[in-house]
Amino acid sequence: MDTSRLDGRTIIVTGASSGIGYFIAEGLAHLGARIIIAARSAKKAQTAIEHLPDPSRHHHLELDLSNRESIRLAGTIVGNDGPLDGLIMNAGIIAASPGYTTGPFGVESTVDVNVLAHMEFLRLALPALQQSQSARVVSTGSMLTKTIPFDIENWLAQNSYRPRVAYAMSKHAAEILGFELDRRLVASGSRIRSVVTHPGGAIDALTPDRPPLHQRSLPIRFITPAIAPLFSKLVQGKESAAQPAIAAMATPSLPAHPYIGPRRGATGPPVFATPVPSSIDEAAGVRLWAETEEILINPVLPS
Repeated sequence: MDTSRLDGRTIIVTGASSGIGYFIAEGLAHLGARIIIAARSAKKAQTAIEHLPDPSRHHHLELDLSNRESIRLAGTIVGNDGPLDGLIMNAGIIAASPGYTTGPFGVESTVDVNVLAHMEFLRLALPALQQSQSARVVSTGSMLTKTIPFDIENWLAQNSYRPRVAYAMSKHAAEILGFELDRRLVASGSRIRSVVTHPGGAIDALTPDRPPLHQRSLPIRFITPAIAPLFSKLVQGKESAAQPAIAAMATPSLPAHPYIGPRRGATGPPVFATPVPSSIDEAAGVRLWAETEEILINPVLPS
């Protein structure tokens, strides 16, 4: 996919102090963007910023997606600042709790933190996005949506709870709401676009070192060149997994309701892909949107 320079653009990446989020921030910074790292730890965020090109251009926004007051304070700060050219909703829980727990908005914690907390942050940050000439909001899905089907009657673990299913439901919900957001933005005539992405599969062993953010052991670094070709169709490093989100921000033109993921599904350069049918189901989008606004007790978009 072709990408454009992002000089002068301001982009928030949640969870960019480590993992895939860091490499998203790094890639966007190399394209000239000013990065706001939204993360809990100021120390980790500052370490990440020091690794980015021209560190003085970037800064940290304190954001704890498991804390309602932190979400609302950070969102309000952003919404009153602006303009904001991009919001990449990357952070979240990967390893769901062994047992059912609730998050900041009183529903199952994995969906709560991964999806609903981001939607609340988006709601409050929206005025800053509206000031941009061509802002984009990026939702992070998962190829796991192809393995574990969406259950609209149990997306909040209303009837049963299993950790892996809870994580899958959070990724289904992120995709469904991301597409519904795009439909609503386009219908309203907004200049903002919503893009849904998924990173494929990623592991630390194939991820470039960025000490002290990420550093592989000497044996792992030694064997990586030999094992990487063997797993090239199954898994990739986190720098490669960051490319769909980078493309979502930097690709000049977008089709209707864009979905970007690795070419081979789990690995490869980013391409426009096809989501599972439930993700683009309009009835599911309308229902989850309404249930999300009911939980947040506020409309996400102005009427």
